[in-house]
Formats: sequence, structure tokens, C-alpha cells
Amino acid sequence: MLILNKKIVFFSIFLLALFPVISFAQQTEGVVKIETSAKIDETVAKKKQFNKSLKTIQGYKIQLFYGNEKNSYKIKDEFKALFPGIKTKIVFSSPQWKVQVGNYRTRLEADRQVVEIKKEYPGAIVIASEIDN
Repeated sequence: MLILNKKIVFFSIFLLALFPVISFAQQTEGVVKIETSAKIDETVAKKKQFNKSLKTIQGYKIQLFYGNEKNSYKIKDEFKALFPGIKTKIVFSSPQWKVQVGNYRTRLEADRQVVEIKKEYPGAIVIASEIDN
């Protein structure tokens, strides 16, 4: 029992002695220096130029309807009357016709718009899709 108490006392003293060293090490500040080469800057510029040339990119659309062809054209016309500024598109994916609207680069943009659209089309959902660049 006496040996156990000596070990606990020794361990406690060791931790107390180590604590100021640990806390001092966390208070130091440093400077981060980032160096780049001209080759990296050139590669990034080429990638940006390439991205501008793409016709479509990955983004999001809002799907209003899927079903038969007749109803899809009806929904598209109704939507264009209610929301004239939003691009609409009918997509055929066998055996269903789908009405998809908008071109949103981020999910957040699409989610904000779908809140307004759901007031008229409660079944509207956000889907990942290729959009016009």
C-alpha cells in the first residue's frame, strides 16, 4: 500500500512539473510563409481558362414533376406563367417525362429557391444535375 501511494505521489509531481511546459508550448505564435513557383501559377491559370470553356458543369436543378408527356407540358406552361425568370426544361428518361427548372451552382441556392416553389408545387425536390455554365 505504501508503494502504491509513493507511485501516485511521484506521478502527481511529474504531471505538475510537466503542466507549465505544455501550457507554455501552446502560447507561442508562428509565421506561415507560402512560396509558390511560376509553374504552379501558370497551371492554375490554364485550369481556370479550361473551366471557362466548359458548356456544362455539375450543379443542381429543381424537379417539379415526373409522369406523362401531356401533364409535363402543362406543368411547364403553368410554371413559366408563375415564375417567368426561371429557366424550365422537359427531360425524357424512359418511361417518364420530367419537368426540371433552374440552374443552381450550389445546393444552398437551390434549397433557397425550392422553398418558394414548394408554395405552388409541394412535390418539388432538389436534384443534382448538369447545368449550363
